[in-house]
Amino acid sequence: MKKNFGLALQRAQNTFNRNIDRYARTIGLTGTQMVIIQFLSAIPAKQKIYQKDIEHEFNIRKSTATNILKLLEQKDLIAKKANEHDSRLKEITLTAKAQEIQRDAAAYVGRSEAKVEQILGTQLRDEVTAALLKLDQEL
Repeated sequence: MKKNFGLALQRAQNTFNRNIDRYARTIGLTGTQMVIIQFLSAIPAKQKIYQKDIEHEFNIRKSTATNILKLLEQKDLIAKKANEHDSRLKEITLTAKAQEIQRDAAAYVGRSEAKVEQILGTQLRDEVTAALLKLDQEL
């Protein structure tokens, strides 16, 4: 049976998610929590990040983002601070505890990216990435 693109994409995503979740469990997180910490750590210190930014970056619903951020806050991995101009907006920052975890997570992500590059090569990896981003924008 010939596999279609959607099925191949789903299978690859499932494999990535399983691998990330497996590693994340070793540091007391879920894969999604770990990736959000990675995202927050990559933001310049002067840039303010809010829940809506996370919803947009990960293409997740508000309720999903709320639940993930609530758990991260309970684990003392993020802190929320009210915006000085709009108290409904809460600025999200990583705690010192999250920054320690982030170093291990960054090393894992780096190894994963290197493995993908080893399998696909730099050019194909870049082409696949560009194609997936295009699909995300146009579908």
